[in-house]
Amino acid sequence: MEVPLSARARQRTLIGLYLFAGLALAIGLWVQGASFYTTHPWDRASHPDYEFLRSSGPWGLGLGIAGTFLILLNLTFLLRRRVRSFRRFGALRIWMDMHVVTGLLGPLLIVYHTTFHLRTTVATAAVIALAVLVATGLIGRFIYAMVPHTVAGVEMGRAELERHLEGRRAHLHATVADDDPVWARLDQLSRSSVKVPTTKIGCLILLPWFGLESLLLRLQLRSLGHALVARASHTPADATEMLHDVREIVLTRKRLHVLAVYRELLRWWRALHRVFAVVMVAMAVLHVGVVLYLGYGPTAGGG
Repeated sequence: MEVPLSARARQRTLIGLYLFAGLALAIGLWVQGASFYTTHPWDRASHPDYEFLRSSGPWGLGLGIAGTFLILLNLTFLLRRRVRSFRRFGALRIWMDMHVVTGLLGPLLIVYHTTFHLRTTVATAAVIALAVLVATGLIGRFIYAMVPHTVAGVEMGRAELERHLEGRRAHLHATVADDDPVWARLDQLSRSSVKVPTTKIGCLILLPWFGLESLLLRLQLRSLGHALVARASHTPADATEMLHDVREIVLTRKRLHVLAVYRELLRWWRALHRVFAVVMVAMAVLHVGVVLYLGYGPTAGGG
C-alpha cells in the first residue's frame, strides 16, 4: 500500500513547517539572551539578566522543564510502537513525525537551559547522553526511510512490495506502449550504482550515498517529467500520472534490492537507540536529583 501523493505532500509540508518553527524558536531564544550567553561564565553573575536567564532562574529553569517534558513526550513513541493498547491512539506515521519533532525541540530547549555552560560532571554526562540519543535518532530516521511503510506507518513485506510493483507496472502499461522509450529510461533509473552491502556496518557507511542517490533520482525524475509533458501525445495530467507510476516502480525496485539488509539494520538500530534512551533518562533523573539535593531553584543563588 503506497502513500498517496496528497498524503506525501501534506507530510512534507508539515515537516517543513516544523523545521521552520524550530529554527524560529532557536533564533528567538538566542535573541532573548544573546548578551548573557556570550558573556564569559565567570562574569555572568554581574550581568543584569543573570537572575532571570541562569539555569536555575525562572527562564532557564522553565526551559529545562519544558525541554524535559518534550523529551518524555518523545519517549511515548516507544509505547505506541510496542504496547498494543496504544495502537488506537492515531497512526504510527503521525507518532513518528511527533517523535522527530519533539526529539529536536526538546534537546534545543535543554541546550538553552544549560546557558551553553556545563558546570558539573552529572550535567555534562546528561547532555552527552542526550546528544548521542539525538544523533542515533537522526541516523535512525534515514534508516527508517530505506524501509517502505504503509500510510499507517506499518512496515511493508517483500510480497506486498512485489504486488505493489506489479500493480504500478500494469497501470503504466495501460497508457505506455511496449516500445516507448520510457521503459528503457525506467530500467536505467532502477539500476543501483553500488553493490548492496551485506553487513550492518556496510549499510551504515553507504547510507549517505543512498541519500545522495535518492536526491539525484528526484532530479532525474523531474527531468523525465518535463520530457513527458513536452510530448504532443501526453497531456500534463497524463504525464504527471505516468511519472508517478515510473517513480513508484523505480523506488520499489530499489527498495526490494535493499529490503532485507535494511530491515535487519533498522531492528538493530532501534535496540541501540532504546539503550541510549534509557541511559539519557537515567542521567537526567540523576541530574534533577543532584539539583534538588543541592537546593538549586528559582530562589537559589547558584546557576
